[in-house]
Amino acid sequence: MTKSLELQFPHYIILKASAGSGKTTALTERFVYFLLSDDIPNNSLKNILAITFSNNASYEMKDRIIEWLKNLYCKEENSLNRLSELLSLSPEELSLKAGQILDEILNNYSDFQVKTIDSFMTSVFKASAIDFDYNPDFEILMNNQSLMQYSYDLFLKDIEENSIKADFFEKVIKIISLNSKTYLWNPADAIFNEIKGLHSKIYSTDKEFIVAGEYIEMKNNIEVELTKMMQLLKKEINDSGLELTRSTKILDDFDRIIENKNFRELLERGIKKAPVNKPKNSTLLPKYEKIVNLWSDFIDILSKYAFYYALTFYLPYLEVYKGFENLLSQIKQKEFKIFIEDINKMLSKYLNNLIVPDIYFRLGEKIHHFFIDEYQDTSPLQWNNIKFLIENALAENGSLFVVGDTKQAIYNFRGADYKIMKTLEQNEVFPSANKIVKTLDKNYRSKKVIIDFIMKIFKDKISNHPIYSEPARYTGLHECEQIAEEKFFEKGYVELKTFSEDEEEETNIKKYLVETIYDVTNRGYLFKDIAILAFKNEQVVNITQWLNDLQLPFISYSSLDVRKRKVTSEILSFLQFLDSPIDDFSFSAFLLSDIFKNLINNEGIDFCPDEFLLKYRDKSPLYKFFEKDFPHIWGRYFKDLFRFSGYLPVYDLLSVALSTFKVFETMPDEEATFLKLLELIKNFEEKGYSNIKALIDFFESPGDDETIWNINLGTDINAIQVMTIHKAKGLGFPIVFVYLKNEHTPKNRYVLHDVEEGIHILKVTDKMAEKNEFLLQIKEDLKKSELAEMLNTLYVAFTRAEDELYILCRTDNEDKFPFDILSEYLNSNIGNKLFKDESVILPKSLEIRASHYPVLFDFSVSNEIVHFAEKNRGEFIHKILEQIEYANEEVLEKLNSQIEILNKEFYGNFSASEIKELIIDMINHPDIKKFFSLMHEKVLNEFEIIDKNGVIHRVDRVVEDKESVTVIDYKTGHPQKEHFLQVKLYMNILSEIFKDKKINGYLYYLDLREVKQIE
Repeated sequence: MTKSLELQFPHYIILKASAGSGKTTALTERFVYFLLSDDIPNNSLKNILAITFSNNASYEMKDRIIEWLKNLYCKEENSLNRLSELLSLSPEELSLKAGQILDEILNNYSDFQVKTIDSFMTSVFKASAIDFDYNPDFEILMNNQSLMQYSYDLFLKDIEENSIKADFFEKVIKIISLNSKTYLWNPADAIFNEIKGLHSKIYSTDKEFIVAGEYIEMKNNIEVELTKMMQLLKKEINDSGLELTRSTKILDDFDRIIENKNFRELLERGIKKAPVNKPKNSTLLPKYEKIVNLWSDFIDILSKYAFYYALTFYLPYLEVYKGFENLLSQIKQKEFKIFIEDINKMLSKYLNNLIVPDIYFRLGEKIHHFFIDEYQDTSPLQWNNIKFLIENALAENGSLFVVGDTKQAIYNFRGADYKIMKTLEQNEVFPSANKIVKTLDKNYRSKKVIIDFIMKIFKDKISNHPIYSEPARYTGLHECEQIAEEKFFEKGYVELKTFSEDEEEETNIKKYLVETIYDVTNRGYLFKDIAILAFKNEQVVNITQWLNDLQLPFISYSSLDVRKRKVTSEILSFLQFLDSPIDDFSFSAFLLSDIFKNLINNEGIDFCPDEFLLKYRDKSPLYKFFEKDFPHIWGRYFKDLFRFSGYLPVYDLLSVALSTFKVFETMPDEEATFLKLLELIKNFEEKGYSNIKALIDFFESPGDDETIWNINLGTDINAIQVMTIHKAKGLGFPIVFVYLKNEHTPKNRYVLHDVEEGIHILKVTDKMAEKNEFLLQIKEDLKKSELAEMLNTLYVAFTRAEDELYILCRTDNEDKFPFDILSEYLNSNIGNKLFKDESVILPKSLEIRASHYPVLFDFSVSNEIVHFAEKNRGEFIHKILEQIEYANEEVLEKLNSQIEILNKEFYGNFSASEIKELIIDMINHPDIKKFFSLMHEKVLNEFEIIDKNGVIHRVDRVVEDKESVTVIDYKTGHPQKEHFLQVKLYMNILSEIFKDKKINGYLYYLDLREVKQIE
């Protein structure tokens, strides 16, 4: 690092730092250095910004900066020696200054700006929200799924038959159907899936997508050309008398292709040669040459068709997207919501050099010094936005410091582009400032044997490989070179072991894993020193299953997602049951859950859920039969929760449930999961949501901010860490296992092609690329970029290892990636195994178990209160019965449509078959049938009567005959004393009205199919 007096402002520094070279350390040290220096202009806490690309990286950097300052304040020798000379300060002055900066950070923590790039751009957007017609109090949605689905439903709802919009949709669907290989059963879903994909692509760039209708017209014109050429070819071939080749099937299909206008099929077929053999008879040569020339013309026309097909494939979807996006924008503004991806896109159209001073004025402080970590992970949209702010800083004696490594660029699927770093390094991006390029070439992480192995693979093997050399040059892998620390010379160990892809081979893999892991731990390493890495999440899941079978302790970073924990689905099933008691599936799932099984085992309760569910498999709702057969279990564990649902907030309801089911006592290993659930529900309610349905949607919808679901674990857990290579980026482990299978380059659904006017979005398959040189070049460039990313991912995996690297190769074909570049090392080892210098004794953890105390409420919930959802269901059934005067075939046939209509009116989701069955069973009941099937003098549904005190009562059904009046009341619950008293009251009131008639009373319990006669 240069002395502060020697630094010339403005400047920008690009620090190229390979894996393990301490790039984050360099960045944090420079941040501290800027804070402490008296010679650097505009270096107050508010004027310095460090940008990271994940929340975890942000937290880590803050910790490191504060740790640096604490060490300086406490006069830690190494820290003082490092900075004292550079800052020209004595140890006492440096300690005092560090203490002052620490106080400033703690007193004004919001000024301590170490942020993710999204967080910073959000603060810029909020400062300018009014310019975008947004209230500054808007809500940022990390997950756009729910609002997009809602907007799309409204978008479709506006389509009226014979309207312009309906005609447009019909045309779009027709075009999509012609482009589709299979029949579109549900075009609306197909269109919505493409809209979601296009939305993510459109909002990843600051350029506009080109939607040109003339391209479709050009494609149609080429189809006419193709038709004429195909007809001419077939005629000439049939009339020629030439011998056909074996590959004539395409010729046979010409008529069908023309008739169905399925020219897309030609793009997926092999058509390089004309389907006729060269004749031996020279008199036939002119005909042969004519057909060959026609076939060549046919291929040229097909090449044009391939180009315009690729160019127009997504145009119908883009046309729909334009209309949908307008509605989506209106809804977002109306509801004061914005997607996280909107922010960079909207700022890209807003930011320029003229507006920057105004933005800083609104933010309240100007940024003079920018620090960017993992710069190779920047997207073009992010960089273009922040570049204006950096230009402004450099124009006023500021600075930029970026650290990164293009060899570790593995986030292309998120829109990251390593070429931004290469451009900054190679070009004069900021001409007014001094550019400095530095390289960190010493590896402080890995032992020399591991470094040498990596260099041989990536520098020697790959740089001369016919397929991988060019992709490796894209990111600089071909010149991968590092120096090991002297103390690590001649140390380290690498082992490669191959296994076949046969499922039976898993036994050998597990045997190898357990033997190697115990060998490692016998040499002084702990389980937590070991990491197992894989390319894909599904591979991580398989590995964790193996470790589970081997009874080895592990932490899976994939399973740290609270949504993937089994107990989470059990809790959500229970909440779904409380929300809708007729949901037999959710109730059954909870009875079979680990939570409930552990509870009844712990309490010594004799109950077999399998037997109960088998006994009542054809009955519904199940909870009624459970309550009847096991009143003691229902009363002890379910009754109160059932009554509280709909009245208590979800957080309180779950708190009571966790206490009632004693989960912290019976499932202590899942304590972190339950606490994370409570935290998520608390945050959920703080956003204004309050019902179980919305909570279930929240858990089931995918989101961009996946970190909110992660369960935080303590650092002292002694367990093997299993994760994807992407998750491991930035981390290091003494012992690393890398699990490799034949990896394929990812299928790229959308291909973006930049032109001066904007961006074309193309559909390009391998077969289509064969038909057109332009598409072939695009496809090859795309494959090389994808290969570069896969090579980078392999590099990241290998460079995580500190002491020992074990590579498990699962393949039956060693000629495929990545085994073709590892071939000479397969089933061999390099170096010597290490013994850990000091055996670490893990501190004994103090175990504190959660206790279960009864949850007390300062309000009472009456036993008579009907469950909220049950009440809605009862009212719904009453509404149906209210419309039935007499039962006949015509009335019963209309039940389904009536239920459907009422579901829409009530925004309900009641099962038509279940409700219909309840009603039919009641109408056919021997004691009730006569009151529906016979013609009586009068039938009054929902009949209102008034008692002597003036109180109005409503009777469900009153049937009047010559000599009697019958009261019928419907109930959906269990018999209660109050029900009988209620009907008795109705009878007494009616006896005053119909004094000369006998009054009868009946209670019918719909769920139980029981009748009670009231005397």
